[in-house]
Amino acid sequence: MISSSITCHHWKVPFRIRTMIAPSLLLLLLLISADALTITTFNILAPVHRSMNDLNHRESEREDWWRPRAEKVADYISRKFSSSDVILLQEWWFDERFNTVFDSVMGDSFERVAERRPLGDGAMRDDGMCCLVRKGGALELVRSEKVLTGPQRIAQIVQCRERCSDGEGRNVFIANSHLSFPGDQDPVINNQRQAKEAGIILDALSKASAEWEDDTLSSLPNGNERLEVVCGDFNSNSCGLAASLVESPPHNFVNCASADALSCLTNIGGRGNLGVTHQNHLGERVSVDHIFLRLAKRKEIEQRSHDIDRLAQASSSSSSKRSQPVKNERSAALALGFLDAKGTRILNVRRGNIHLEGSTVLSDHRPVTAKIAWPRCATIKPKKEVLTSSIYVNVTRPLDPLEPAWGIVDDI
Repeated sequence: MISSSITCHHWKVPFRIRTMIAPSLLLLLLLISADALTITTFNILAPVHRSMNDLNHRESEREDWWRPRAEKVADYISRKFSSSDVILLQEWWFDERFNTVFDSVMGDSFERVAERRPLGDGAMRDDGMCCLVRKGGALELVRSEKVLTGPQRIAQIVQCRERCSDGEGRNVFIANSHLSFPGDQDPVINNQRQAKEAGIILDALSKASAEWEDDTLSSLPNGNERLEVVCGDFNSNSCGLAASLVESPPHNFVNCASADALSCLTNIGGRGNLGVTHQNHLGERVSVDHIFLRLAKRKEIEQRSHDIDRLAQASSSSSSKRSQPVKNERSAALALGFLDAKGTRILNVRRGNIHLEGSTVLSDHRPVTAKIAWPRCATIKPKKEVLTSSIYVNVTRPLDPLEPAWGIVDDI
């Protein structure tokens, strides 16, 4: 007699479930692979900031000092992140010879747009921010602008659009960020300064998202939805005031690394941690490179704008209140990286494993890469009768990561 179940590690697996597992997981994998975005952030240590021999010399002073490392960095990015849809670089050097090195290696694969830091009185500093968008990838570059976050510090606001054959591409807005170094002896002042810079970046991203929204796209099924990303070198860890502000209401971004680590801890009992991403000039090893994201729709953005105005008015009478972010009361699913009910989620986050010191160092930062599933429901949505069947209910709505992808089925 054929049994209706098999035994595996003391678990009874009903025959009905076994017949559903293969097609359900296959569909899940297809949905993820077809609609995944990959985003990388990397502070490449501009030659004008790297000390050579002693503090009186910079790498940028001699081409035989800076060129070998520049060629290795360009080759490393080209090899390791060739599949990234967007690469956000901090400390980009604007020397034409430096640009030529990168263009010769990556010019055929990536489109480049960069924003330069101001020095004052109309003069410009030698470094800034750079965004690389993969040619022929999931996204196409629309525009870039800079926002001043301090006297000589900027963030780069980039708009990309989903590349779709039917013209229904959704928007992606990215804030390439580099917050100030915590150089004051008072950590409270450092935290408050970085939080202020993060607040400026969040406001600029929201305004750009609202101003650049195409009215034609908004009338389409996917046009009302957009992905917003804040990433870069925060010069503080995920517990700092700046990161806390980004994750707190009304902004409600999700820290990709935290979500990935929490998901590992919840699902397999393991602990995920990016660990050290930077060794600063004081020799301290810290974790300061982050990727935050949120999924937004027009009504939510309008409501968020009202909430920001209300919070600003409520806190205007007290400087202590301004320095404290609102307590984050987010859902468990959001904290785990599930951004909606149709499959948008953080798949994984990885840190590049490069040396942070020594004569052959590429940078004093390690790159961080996040992979995000972002299904295009309006363009690849299966037939309605398939989605409403019990087989696929939890494949398209993974709200509870503790449930199996094939759903919970009674053993009848």
